[in-house]
Formats: sequence, structure tokens, C-alpha cells
Amino acid sequence: MRRSLSATAARTVRRAVTWRPKVKGAATLDIRALISPLRYDVVIRASIFDHIAARPAEQSLQDYLDSSLEHPYAVWFREIEARRFRPWLLSDEAALRADYRERVSRAVATFASFSQRGFDAAYPVTLRSTRGPQVTDTGLTFQHNLHVGDGGHRLALLMRSGQQLLPEYYRIDPRPRPVLDNTSLLLRHLPISEDEYAAFVAPGYVQGPWGSTLDDLERAVGAQAPERLGEFGRIVQAHQEARQLFLSGDNHG
Repeated sequence: MRRSLSATAARTVRRAVTWRPKVKGAATLDIRALISPLRYDVVIRASIFDHIAARPAEQSLQDYLDSSLEHPYAVWFREIEARRFRPWLLSDEAALRADYRERVSRAVATFASFSQRGFDAAYPVTLRSTRGPQVTDTGLTFQHNLHVGDGGHRLALLMRSGQQLLPEYYRIDPRPRPVLDNTSLLLRHLPISEDEYAAFVAPGYVQGPWGSTLDDLERAVGAQAPERLGEFGRIVQAHQEARQLFLSGDNHG
């Protein structure tokens, strides 16, 4: 997938100026807790691997690429990958589709490699570290010190296979970077039920049984982590407003 020359140059300069050595992982991390509540895109990436796993053996790669256009993964690619990192693609449908096909082809290859050899610790996931309350790129205050950086597809493969993120599977990049709220952006474009949303958010706030609805989850947060109840309420409200934009069809802003 191609970047513009100016974007590539700017990215190179930024990395050179802000470079700091990565730190080895020290603890085993629960992936579902790590991605809640801001990184629903990892759930979508896991679901494309479910889709790849169910691909008929006789189906050609070309036919599979065509069929994947109806998957939520195509929404992720357009609204997150392209809109945030390669916005020029949005004005060129042919280029957008070509880059999308390349991305899916790579996902197929990654799935095959993981299925045959498991996670390759030579290519660890990168997490970003922060200190204290952060403000996401969508304006939400969030108190958490580890965030997904690079390697979302490999993280999704581990999650769907029921594994956790072992210390040897990740490195921590201490450079300051914005905290991304991909969930807000995706909820504007995908049909996610309230209960599905609650199940996604829950691991980031509570442990053990908590019920099934957002009301159940709010009570559980109040009991287990009352100091985070305000944050939970603000994030859920913002995400529910994004869901309503999808339901109302007013999701083009």
C-alpha cells in the first residue's frame, strides 16, 4: 500500500526526531481488555480472519477478494486505514479498491502463516505507552497507559485463537503519540447492537460476570471501578451517539 512522497518524507523525519528505544514486554496482557473501548477495529480484523477461515477451498483468490467487499473489513479499510493514513485514495475509487485488494491478500497470507507456524515473536506487536489521563483524537478523556500501535492484525489472530499477549510477543514504544478512538469512527458506519457493544467494552472495565446489557455493565463498573465510572459514561455516550448516526443514516460528516 502506497504513501505519497510528502507523507513518507514527513513520517521519516517524525520518526527520526522522536525516536526512542522500544522496551520489552514485562507482563502477559488480556487482549480484549487492551482494545476496549477504543479499538473495535481489532475485532473487525479478527472477523476477517473468521471469514478467511470459512473460505471454500475451491474459491479463487480473486473471487474471495470480490466477496470480501461486503465484509465490515472493507468499512475499516475505507474509514480508518484510508481516511486517516491515505486520504487521497478516497477520491480515486480504482486506487482505493486496488489497495484494499492488496490489504486483503496480505491478510490471507498472514492467516496462512499463523495457521501453520503460530505467532512469530521475531515480529512483535508494538504498543504505545502514555502517562496520566489522555485525550483521544475524538476528544474523549481516557485513563489507560498502554494502547495498540502497530500489529493489529497479529493481535487479532491471537485474540480469535483465545491467546493472550505474552511479554515476548510485544514491545512498548514510549514516544508520545495521539490515542486513537477508532471505535467512534467505525460505529458511524457499522450495524453493531447495543449488547454487542457492551460485550466489547466490558473487559476494559470489569472482571468476571457482569450481565449482558449496558445497564448491567454500568452497575458492574460502579461496583468494581467507581473511579472510572465518569470516564465510562462519557465514552459510552459518545459511542452511542456515533451508533445513532449510523441508525439515522446521518453518518457522512
